[in-house]
Amino acid sequence: MSTIPVKVLSAATVAENIRLLHLARVDGLPLPPFEPGAHIDLRLGPALVRQYSLCGSATDGSSYAVAVKREPESRGGSKAVHEQLQAGSLLEISQPRNNFPIAADALHSVLIAGGIGITPLIAMARALLAADKSFELHYFSRSPDHAAFLDELRSGPLAMHTRLHFGLEREAVQQALSDILSHRPDGGHLYMCGPRPFMDAAQATARLDWPDSDVHLEYFVAEPARASDGDVSFQVALARHGITVTVEPGVTIIDAVRAAGVDLETSCEQGVCGTCITPVIEGTPDHRDCFLTAKEHARGDCIAVCVSRSRTPMLVLDL
Repeated sequence: MSTIPVKVLSAATVAENIRLLHLARVDGLPLPPFEPGAHIDLRLGPALVRQYSLCGSATDGSSYAVAVKREPESRGGSKAVHEQLQAGSLLEISQPRNNFPIAADALHSVLIAGGIGITPLIAMARALLAADKSFELHYFSRSPDHAAFLDELRSGPLAMHTRLHFGLEREAVQQALSDILSHRPDGGHLYMCGPRPFMDAAQATARLDWPDSDVHLEYFVAEPARASDGDVSFQVALARHGITVTVEPGVTIIDAVRAAGVDLETSCEQGVCGTCITPVIEGTPDHRDCFLTAKEHARGDCIAVCVSRSRTPMLVLDL
């Protein structure tokens, strides 16, 4: 995939451990258009590529905005953003991709953000407000100090559509989610984004009243890796390359494929982003991602090769 050289116009701390970057093309040309919910890859160093949601204006082609939370257990991405990127820094980004779009037919949209999950949802909220669409935004955060975009949400145009939930204990979070989700409005669509524990609670609550087709999810952190003690080796045939590789226990499909000299684009390598989703021609995947839906898992016609494995001795991929 082609990349875009950009420079950092500004880098500022906008909440506890959250850094907001504005990026513009080095050549001064407009950036590609995007729809709310889209993300880009930031190429932060050799073999260090991370995805971040675009949280700026979808109608302003002069710059992109991303907000990055510094994670205590960072694998290098958020640490690089917080420690290395300053105004004037140069890097490369990908074209925008959108796996989390707004449903065009929604009569009412319910947006629920946990922590840094506010980033794609505030872009959605701005777009829905501009289009005079019916929506509500709920933002759960540890405290006001940990909340990004707080001034805009408290006193800006989004304030009348926004409810802030700060400092709630687990039981209070669950009660708030139950109150929000117990009634599904006609034509309603639900969008949720946040860390895994929050998303698990929100998704379990939504299942009581919302059909899967109207629930849209984006995770920022994958679930803990499944124990590999029971994993066995299997073979993966790459149909277009005409080669077969063996995937041993403790080795991912992507690692085995790369060891055979075939390069595949990945980003999160946690089964979250969808970059490495690959069509399956034959065999049964053992899905371990949280990007594909339950229906897509059941169909078994594609696989996240960064984390998933095979239930059959042979898996044939359209590669």
